[in-house]
Amino acid sequence: MIAKTPSYFWIVPAICLLIALLPLPYGYYMLLRLVVCGAAAWLAYACSKDGSKGWMGVFILTGIIFNPIIPVTFARGIWAAIDIVGAGVFYLHLRQSRMAH
Repeated sequence: MIAKTPSYFWIVPAICLLIALLPLPYGYYMLLRLVVCGAAAWLAYACSKDGSKGWMGVFILTGIIFNPIIPVTFARGIWAAIDIVGAGVFYLHLRQSRMAH
């Protein structure tokens, strides 16, 4: 299922997370939560179908952290680190999944 998933499910959230390092209006961060949570939810589902339980857990955790329904709050500096790690997660999984297929 991962092999059939379009690359933008990884690329868009990764780029959005890096853009989030800039000082932007609050609305951007709300949109970021929707984009990242949605992509993470889809990728967690796709990983579960492919039997990749480790990556499924990573994307479930990502979805929980960025969920727009019950927002998790951190200080701005911590969010910067989370955004960088999150972008790296999307990039690494894209790279690994494309090399495997």
